[in-house]
Amino acid sequence: MVMEKLDALEAALANMLEELNRLKGSRVELESQLDRAREEARTDSESARAQADELAKLRAENERLQQEQAEVRERVEKILSHIE
Repeated sequence: MVMEKLDALEAALANMLEELNRLKGSRVELESQLDRAREEARTDSESARAQADELAKLRAENERLQQEQAEVRERVEKILSHIE
């Protein structure tokens, strides 16, 4: 009877060890997925910052061009008013 209990205990311990190893493998895989997700988030964040910088530059250029257009329009209107 003691031998049977020891055999059962040994089998249970073997099962627990197997489950522990499976869980360790799952943990490693999850850590790997987390690392990939963090890297992707970092890359996306850098990309978003670069796009925001580019957008700010384009807006500034657009504003400058609109001012230039207004100045040109004003000059043309003055020239036309002197011609008439």
